[in-house]
Amino acid sequence: MKVSDTILFDSIQQAITKAKVLSQKIILSRSFKIESHDILPLLTHPSDKKKIRLYWEQPSKKFAIAGLGSAVEIDINSEISLLDANKTITEIFDNSVIIGEEGYAEPMFIGGQSFDVNCKSSGIWKNFPRGRFILPECIAVQNNSSTFLIVSQLIKETDDPNKIKNEFTKTCIHYQNRLPVTLPPIQRISVDKFKDIPDRVSYRNTILEILDNIQPGKVEKVVISRSHQVLIEKEFSCISPIQVLRNAYPNCTTFLFSFPNEGVFFGSTPERLIMKNGSNIQTDALAGTVARGANMEEDRLLTKTLLDSHKESEEHQFVIELIREKLETISSDLSIPDVPQIQKLKNVQHLLTPITGQLDNGKNVLDLVEYLHPTPAVAGTPTEKALEIIKKSEQYDRGWYSGPVGWIDKNGDGEFCVALRSAMVNHKEAQVFAGGGIVSESVPDKEWEETELKLLPIISALSGGQV
Repeated sequence: MKVSDTILFDSIQQAITKAKVLSQKIILSRSFKIESHDILPLLTHPSDKKKIRLYWEQPSKKFAIAGLGSAVEIDINSEISLLDANKTITEIFDNSVIIGEEGYAEPMFIGGQSFDVNCKSSGIWKNFPRGRFILPECIAVQNNSSTFLIVSQLIKETDDPNKIKNEFTKTCIHYQNRLPVTLPPIQRISVDKFKDIPDRVSYRNTILEILDNIQPGKVEKVVISRSHQVLIEKEFSCISPIQVLRNAYPNCTTFLFSFPNEGVFFGSTPERLIMKNGSNIQTDALAGTVARGANMEEDRLLTKTLLDSHKESEEHQFVIELIREKLETISSDLSIPDVPQIQKLKNVQHLLTPITGQLDNGKNVLDLVEYLHPTPAVAGTPTEKALEIIKKSEQYDRGWYSGPVGWIDKNGDGEFCVALRSAMVNHKEAQVFAGGGIVSESVPDKEWEETELKLLPIISALSGGQV
């Protein structure tokens, strides 16, 4: 059923009435179906460079979200927690007025937060929020063959319904005319690596110090990250690396958070933190890495090496056990395969164990993010002791790298991933991040080589796929 002018007008009046009763602004959202095979072009108009732009795509699942502008922004910091943001999001959704065609999509908040929200922002992250969730003014959602636009606006108790109806209709038409359009050519630029943080010698010494602290029953695993700083030759287009990454890594989740005057954070991660659909939940244990082979036989041998490695299996098992320990308290019918899968990406392969269950306590996806982050895959085991070592050992602010990024809808469902294989861009400088789990059998030089492999895809994406 199409949304008539009468239905729209009545919905605006309903929102105004709610705003008066509750003495707060109310979200009005309208959803309508469009014909589009690719929603990334929504974010490419030159006039929108000063608007918030958000993107989330899982090509192998034929699922994507593009967000433009903001109807609501909720920042997270040392005083406003993820729990606080969750309460605000729930309240906004509970009071919202949503209209749409039959089978319409609903609005969602998209966002994320730093690995450590309480750490003071520094370096390239200085102007970037510690965490932020946005309900975009316009969201495009593509799920298999269906594509919807959802346009949202805050309604005040003093608004005139006729004026809002005219303005809101114009906004809907404006965004509807954005798609379908073609993507601009991928921008090819030179990237000049000029600094490793830490350098190789310092990194080696850090790993050796951590190995001295690793003892069974005390500290069993610590995840240490490092970064490349690179200079970007000319004005950076945040769309080009997204085009490169989604094509090269269709089994990963490619994401983008572009905040004007604050920075651009993007990446393509292989690791799901949590997905919730009704009472069904799913997470991944992802740890243990080896390179891809130059040919099929070498690749097969490297896969066998990964499966047979005691060091890689131990690192993987630490992640499984802590996730099991946490989920068993809130989930029934927990299913954890005995043998890990191999997740093959373009240049590396990982040990992967998908974990599923039924949620018992009615919590939403952000409750689960709060509960699970940080996992042993990005912090270590036990978590608190590993975090203490990370604070002492790492020489920079991780920012959103290895933090949770994702989306939540009106029903409390959604999906969050761990922001791995990622970069932060500010003006003509970028910082590219990677990490690895240090266990008793770790060798510093091999850990450096592993992180080099993990850094390469993002450096390549920054250059437009030239590396």
